[in-house]
Amino acid sequence: MKSHHKAERSSQDEIRAAGLKLTPARLHVLEILKRDHCLLTIDEIVQKLSRSSSKSADWTTVYRTLLTFADAGLVTPTTLVDGALRYEYSHPSEDKHSHHHHHVSCKKCGKIESIEACEIEKIQKQIEKMGFRELSHRLEFTGVCPKCRLS
Repeated sequence: MKSHHKAERSSQDEIRAAGLKLTPARLHVLEILKRDHCLLTIDEIVQKLSRSSSKSADWTTVYRTLLTFADAGLVTPTTLVDGALRYEYSHPSEDKHSHHHHHVSCKKCGKIESIEACEIEKIQKQIEKMGFRELSHRLEFTGVCPKCRLS
């Protein structure tokens, strides 16, 4: 998948720029989220870490790391229709809205894909003209993916 950055900063630089202490667990968690470009649960991140012999961290460490990253703006937590809390890399070096997107999830297999376009931002601008500030919105699509449709 192609990068969304013109000059992508290293994970180490991003952690330090967020004012956080660089630890192996923080570095590995951020690298997984940047590499996979998708929503991951804490359990999925722990599994990915455990598959790599030199990169392991327990559930509590990953949980605390993700909370710290969310507070620092490095990751975005999202809860979809299944109720599971997932995290994705936030692209903090970009403009706040430049990586804004939504998701579609398969009702059968749970596969989640990003939808990059968001026409709702036009509506949000109208609401801002009405005087509202600190706006956000959520939009989620569900359906049956092509693979599940064929099976």
